[in-house]
Amino acid sequence: MKTRKPGESTKRAADNNLIAIVGDMVGSRMLDGAARRSAQDEYRRLLGRLNKAFAASVRSRFEITLGDEFEGLIESTDSPAVIPEFLWLVEAEFKGPDLRTAFGMGRVDTEIRGSTRELDGPAFHRAREAIQSAKLERKLGGVFLGFGEAHDAILNGIARALHLQRLGWSKQQSIVASHLRAGKNQTAAARAMGLTKQAVSAYTRAAHWRDYAEGERALCFALRCAVTGSQIEDPVERSRI
Repeated sequence: MKTRKPGESTKRAADNNLIAIVGDMVGSRMLDGAARRSAQDEYRRLLGRLNKAFAASVRSRFEITLGDEFEGLIESTDSPAVIPEFLWLVEAEFKGPDLRTAFGMGRVDTEIRGSTRELDGPAFHRAREAIQSAKLERKLGGVFLGFGEAHDAILNGIARALHLQRLGWSKQQSIVASHLRAGKNQTAAARAMGLTKQAVSAYTRAAHWRDYAEGERALCFALRCAVTGSQIEDPVERSRI
């Protein structure tokens, strides 16, 4: 029998603070046979892309677990970089039905190896509770639970605002935003799209790109505060003291 070294825990400390992600393809069961098969193919390609894009942060691979739901597990410390990119990929670049996603932070009780389907613990309980809430309230753009009451409120508020902004973009505005988000300037974006710089500038203004980028930076900062346990006071509650 394998013995532990002095001071060695039977469980990695990080296993107590992970982020479970649960996603669901909205309305896919209403699709006809050919459309459903196409959506499922796109779904599998997306999960493959997520596993590749976030390989360094994934503790358990994204995989379909039940019907049109998928689950995965990531390191909480990597979430400020991973989650904004994750939300962009599943919403702005997924060529299928809308995807509803939920994030639950907490402990994982089962040993992390093999299939994600075999994992359980508070992180998954919270993510599943959040996805059910999102379904009932028809929320898109990411739902957060288990990060702390104040952090949950902030993360959910920012995620909803960013989703509504993306929802209002035209196809061209979305493409321009994708180029700018990837680090290109307007001249490079115009060249890539075969447009004039003036046209790209107009799309950038119409999409309120600077506001969106500021909101995404706020999401990164809020996640960093949440996973490091920084305290945030509720100004409404404080005013009542």
